[in-house]
Amino acid sequence: MILSGDTIKKLIANGELIKTEGVAYDPNQKRDVNAKELVLSHVGADNLDIRLGHGFKQIDTSRCDHLEIGGSYNYKEMNEIDGGGIYLHPGEFCLGTSDEYLMLPDDVMAMVDSRSSVGRMGLVIQTAAFIHAGFKGRITLELKNEAAVPILLRPYDMVGQLIFMRLDAGTTTPYSGVYQGQSETTSPNMAKC
Repeated sequence: MILSGDTIKKLIANGELIKTEGVAYDPNQKRDVNAKELVLSHVGADNLDIRLGHGFKQIDTSRCDHLEIGGSYNYKEMNEIDGGGIYLHPGEFCLGTSDEYLMLPDDVMAMVDSRSSVGRMGLVIQTAAFIHAGFKGRITLELKNEAAVPILLRPYDMVGQLIFMRLDAGTTTPYSGVYQGQSETTSPNMAKC
């Protein structure tokens, strides 16, 4: 069952789904604000809008002529412009992270998807679309520019949305994989998957 915005708000208010302690930066007000109030303001009818965090990475292809599943590759930090943003050029792919830190209970999973407004610009945002029940951490996002011109991406840009679904029962095997607790843009760890 997909959770309604009202249920999402209740869970966040009770300290579930998203870490909301302390303050968070609001670029619209250009200052730190109450984190819980900011996150609650991003809840829609049946989703939670998410923002880009800090740090972007790309595969270092200078020493390889192709990629293969299961291969091990170096990722390099992308050169950021003032304010921590990047220009993602046409056809370019990179990893980014969500500003939000998820804390999914054992009976709730989530799906991440692009917001339609950024999709209409040509920005495709995807991750392993399913986020397992019990996951805790920031989401690493795969970002690709399908537009004909560069797209400026900055921390705190509202780029994606989470849809939460309640399982029919709490899982006895909540997520405990290699990405549990990640707090930054995380390169794939194929050796441990």
